[in-house]
Amino acid sequence: MRRTTVLAISLCLAALPACGAALQACADQAETPPFSYAARVNGHKGGAVVGASVDLLRLIVARHGWQLEVQLLPWARCLALVADHRVAVALNSSKTDAQASGLRVSKTYFTLHHVYFYSRRARPRGLTLAHLGDVRQYHLCGLGGYRFEAFGIDTASVDRGATAGYEQLIAKLHLGRCDLFIDSRENMAGQYLINPTLRALLVDGTLVGQPLPDLPTRALYFAVASQDAAATLLLTQLNQGLDELDKTHEMDKLLSHYLE
Repeated sequence: MRRTTVLAISLCLAALPACGAALQACADQAETPPFSYAARVNGHKGGAVVGASVDLLRLIVARHGWQLEVQLLPWARCLALVADHRVAVALNSSKTDAQASGLRVSKTYFTLHHVYFYSRRARPRGLTLAHLGDVRQYHLCGLGGYRFEAFGIDTASVDRGATAGYEQLIAKLHLGRCDLFIDSRENMAGQYLINPTLRALLVDGTLVGQPLPDLPTRALYFAVASQDAAATLLLTQLNQGLDELDKTHEMDKLLSHYLE
């Protein structure tokens, strides 16, 4: 019995990176600062991926002697690669997105606050949602790869198309091609870090944000593959690391560093 247990543990460890090797992770290429985004060099995207979630994961994996490599990918592809055991961790996942891709999630490491946005240009009289269900009365758009079942909305009914970034999303609102989109207060604030053009769109008074009724928050998780011994061990290590770092409020410190 003991030999079987030792063998099983050895196989788990063999499937994880060796000490000093790199753990592969991915995040959405649409970028969600201050959580994960491409570092800027003189206003241009660099090769490094930075952000509070990246730093948090790096602190955890460093405890096991691993380096961390993060790539920005289309969100659906990122989740698919984790499900296929070709990438170890997806950053900033919702539980809905993870479950739809057959993935498991870590403990929560941050809670986002949902906001809905509409265009004052297209709707000068405003747009008010009294209840979450009121969203169904409007043409909702969103970024490609994201799911909306957590809001009680069939993802197939959301106008996503090839929308890959916030500039396109806001342009669709202003052109009247959709009525509103849902995002988080933190993600939109983070856009100030990376995109001067988008920054201007956010402060010119034509994009209006209001708290989303009935479902104001969404938790963020690390997502790993299912039915895999190495992923199970990794998930345990992630949760243990999150528990330890939560004691020192590490995520709050990391976010303050990026948003100061």
